[in-house]
Amino acid sequence: MTFSAAFLSKRSVSSRPADPPQDRETLRRCAVSRRSLGMVELVLPAMALRNAVVARWARDHSVAVDVRDGRELAVAVGAGIHPIRMTAHGAGLTADELVFCAANLGVGRVVVNGPAQVDVLAATGRRGHRVLVSMGRGGLAASVADCRRFELVGLYGEIGPDEHHFVSYSAAIGDMLLEMSQIRRTHGVVLTRIALGGCGLTFGAGPGDLSEVANAIDETLDDACATLRFPRPVVVVSAQPGSVRV
Repeated sequence: MTFSAAFLSKRSVSSRPADPPQDRETLRRCAVSRRSLGMVELVLPAMALRNAVVARWARDHSVAVDVRDGRELAVAVGAGIHPIRMTAHGAGLTADELVFCAANLGVGRVVVNGPAQVDVLAATGRRGHRVLVSMGRGGLAASVADCRRFELVGLYGEIGPDEHHFVSYSAAIGDMLLEMSQIRRTHGVVLTRIALGGCGLTFGAGPGDLSEVANAIDETLDDACATLRFPRPVVVVSAQPGSVRV
């Protein structure tokens, strides 16, 4: 069995029994979380996959998953998430784990926040790494854009209370689009993806809260893209584990 086939085999549902009420409620919350965000893409925290119902839903609906350390990597792989749906965050991974994600698994995207991670990726000898760069990292975006082994696809930022965090999704998107516009002018590269993490969104939150997040993002995108004359990027939002029990 090939590597991809091993993942796809977990999708078989031909003999699946009816879901008990608790599982149906979990599935309902998952669906509401995704639907309420509209055009904003939901990214699950890997630890949410410890709930077998959530893991099955993520596989069945090709939901993206964040992998932030070795433990989360093991959970995501064990849950049968296809690597192309994983985003590996280099800051929390060892060099060996990052190589495994990028070269062996072939994860969909890698977030880097320092030159050491860029060096590790470059040393794998593999081309076509789809890379996002953390905001506020100086010339890191330039080094990724200038390396032929990489495809610089977007920027990553976090919502939270710390000094290097953004205070809101609207503030983050405005600043990130401005930097993306500058990268286009300097390097001739049009970034197509904004990824937002941190403590701004809880997985399993009510539809009203999620719709409010989606509306704020949508309005800021409209205004900023029109002002900067920048093509509208995809926005993905990483959730924190919340009211869906794991």
